[in-house]
Amino acid sequence: MKKIIKNSMITVLFTLIILTVFPSTVFAAEYEPRLTAPNGEPYYTRELNAYSKTGYGMPNCVAYAYGRVYELNGEAPKISRGNAGEWWFINKNNDYYEYGSEPKLGAVACWSRHVAVVEEISENGDVTVSESHWGSTYFDTKTFSDMYSHYGQTFYGYIYTYDEPEEEEVKVLSYKTEEKDYSPQEKTCFTVLEVHKNTDLFTSPNANPIFNK
Repeated sequence: MKKIIKNSMITVLFTLIILTVFPSTVFAAEYEPRLTAPNGEPYYTRELNAYSKTGYGMPNCVAYAYGRVYELNGEAPKISRGNAGEWWFINKNNDYYEYGSEPKLGAVACWSRHVAVVEEISENGDVTVSESHWGSTYFDTKTFSDMYSHYGQTFYGYIYTYDEPEEEEVKVLSYKTEEKDYSPQEKTCFTVLEVHKNTDLFTSPNANPIFNK
């Protein structure tokens, strides 16, 4: 029982130390991958999707990529025209988004005739994308170990369209005293154990008068 109480007190003390030494904790919003087909969300319909409004909605890889970027960022994508093979160059020529060869969550993967959105990246580097196919499959996901082998097309790279939200800082209050100097105080209260083990404490001139009688 004493051991359990001791361990509990150590845990509480350790927690208090952490909250005091580290008065704030930072939390980053977790990316939520889309691994199932859209189900009526406005980003993929004529309500908000620029491609759907012009009659080129899903199944269509660019219509899906447009909708997914819209869904992730909460605002209309800067690329709102062109076919799959043109997205890479439209972005590059207009300097809309940063781009590169490293996969990142929420990025648009661009091939010569196809685009898809990066949803997951495994520890071994495999990339899982969500996508749609013009005149064919409405939605699916695929995992690639080599992006250059996709349907025999030329792989251009990734457009970093995902606007990752800023980290949220949650502050934990810590209390501090303004008094800086402390002087040791004479101990006048004792436990029963101390009474038995240290009987000389109560025979000294400065001992509590209750125990001197």
